[in-house]
Amino acid sequence: MNQTFQAGFAQVDITPPLGVCMAGYYERREATGIIKPLYAGALALAAGGEKWVFISCDLIGIDAPYAQSVRELIREQIGLEPRQVLIHCSHTHTGPVITWEDGAETLGAPDDAYNDMLRRKLADVTRMALADLQDTAPSIGFGEEHGVSFIRRYLMKSGTVMTNPGIGNPDVVAPTGRIDPTVSVIELQRAFPHRSVLLVHFALHCDTVGGTLYSTDYPGYLREAVQRQMPNHEVIFINGAAGDINHIDAMHPGKTGEGSAYTAKIGRILAGEAIKTAQRLQPFAVDKLQAELTSLEVPLRSINPEELATAQRLIADFSAGRWHYTDMNEVGEIADAYQIDNLSRLGGRMALGIQLLTAGDLAIVGVPGELFVDISRQIQQKSPFRHTLIASLSNGSDGYFPTAEAFQSGGYEAQNNPFTTALEDALVACVLEMLDQAASAVRT
Repeated sequence: MNQTFQAGFAQVDITPPLGVCMAGYYERREATGIIKPLYAGALALAAGGEKWVFISCDLIGIDAPYAQSVRELIREQIGLEPRQVLIHCSHTHTGPVITWEDGAETLGAPDDAYNDMLRRKLADVTRMALADLQDTAPSIGFGEEHGVSFIRRYLMKSGTVMTNPGIGNPDVVAPTGRIDPTVSVIELQRAFPHRSVLLVHFALHCDTVGGTLYSTDYPGYLREAVQRQMPNHEVIFINGAAGDINHIDAMHPGKTGEGSAYTAKIGRILAGEAIKTAQRLQPFAVDKLQAELTSLEVPLRSINPEELATAQRLIADFSAGRWHYTDMNEVGEIADAYQIDNLSRLGGRMALGIQLLTAGDLAIVGVPGELFVDISRQIQQKSPFRHTLIASLSNGSDGYFPTAEAFQSGGYEAQNNPFTTALEDALVACVLEMLDQAASAVRT
């Protein structure tokens, strides 16, 4: 084994008490039970005097101030700098509200006691992962799964684009993009009795079950299925650029389903591909780690007084129960109204925290939103690193990150964010600059 490279793992239960408000939809939901407990898993790596920790949480997302408060607690207790800690959320829609969202007074506010506990638990899992550091041999491989994920934005006969138009809708022409079928698997093999760690990366919206029962969604079933076949492994799931990808095939009725049984099916299918891929991994060397964090300022869309007045009327009607949405177009309307209302309190620009973690030929890019797959594809194709993975909803949850084309064609994702068409180019340029600088540092 490579004696200069170490990995550690830890996991903690982060399931809230029942009654805590749940996040993910424009309706109030209070948790009434548990399908699968929620967890946070932490991977710690150490090499060449550097350390970094990747934490994956069964949560819909956390905002940047909350993420920063967690990393400040970690700095106080453990000594790691914020750049060395990445907090990723799987985006499950059957977990708690963590930070104040649009319409929280009506739709559900965070539970302060739970949030205080969660902050401490994320610091705990970081500490335990670092205490578990052991010599490790890394390897990586890639499989493909084409049957569980689908572009969710469709061109309609009217010439418009609609998100989730309904299965079998006769007005659907075609999806507006391509999924990323890649199942990336990284193994960090450690000597007995210390468990090895498997990272599984895939891009698929974590919104397959719904309801009022806490659930990890499909990543929990994936983890369990992998561990049944590879019992000496711990598993961390990373959700990729799934901003325009979900589990519904609108073009072929009967092909996809919903609910817990279908959620489990997706998890098992992805686990099967991960297990198969894990049997043909290729080793890679790690003698240097890097951890960088930068702030990218992007412009926000401008609004006029008439738009603001219209948005506030819609919000008032929605909050009072006088207006109800019936399809994704109308969900987009209320999402847009909340975005406009928020924009009235923001300046003309927003700072996005972009994080980069590297280990040899591997780069993990953390972005604080729901990235579209085509932006991820641009970054991966131009990255100087041999292997580049995107971790969406990392250290923040600032809405959808669509392509410029998607902004122009409209739809729910284009409405549910505060940005402009400048976002795509600015984000790609920032990430590639970080990757280039990191690659240059590796060569020196």
